[in-house]
Amino acid sequence: MIYVARHGQTQYNVDGKICGHADIELTEVGYAQAEELAQLVSDLEQPITKIYVSPLRRAQETARIINEKVSVPIEVEPRLIEMDFGQYDGLPIETPEFQKVRVEFSLPLPDGESIMDVAGRVYPLLAELEQSDEDVLLVCHNALIRVIDNYFHGKTMIDFLKFNVDNTQLLRYERKRY
Repeated sequence: MIYVARHGQTQYNVDGKICGHADIELTEVGYAQAEELAQLVSDLEQPITKIYVSPLRRAQETARIINEKVSVPIEVEPRLIEMDFGQYDGLPIETPEFQKVRVEFSLPLPDGESIMDVAGRVYPLLAELEQSDEDVLLVCHNALIRVIDNYFHGKTMIDFLKFNVDNTQLLRYERKRY
């Protein structure tokens, strides 16, 4: 089983800002959410054997709190870093120019990545994990999880862009056996 969770709340989440590579901390609510997620993960029927985590602080803190409950190896996985939103990082999500360019999945954002770039780095990781029999947890970010979900469930571009994950929401994916 491959479990995926988004990090706990940050101030950027509260303020409705785009948060890509900005390395910001969890809020007090974010820490409490991580504690709740830790309990959920520790209660899984199929316990996890390893945690892979983004190199960004908000994901690492979430993973650390989870691991206080489950005590499994943690590996920082650079391919799980959030999408690089380039010049839009830190701006309001509703910024009109960002909303216009975000639908162009093959074009990199100015000074950032495209959705295809993100898929190009995370799909090989998912293929590697599918070859393993380990039950793992990936602790990462909303835009990245959108790409992960697309790997398992394929979506139209409209449905892809509408797909969002709440802070510390836990998703479960069955391996695709070929």
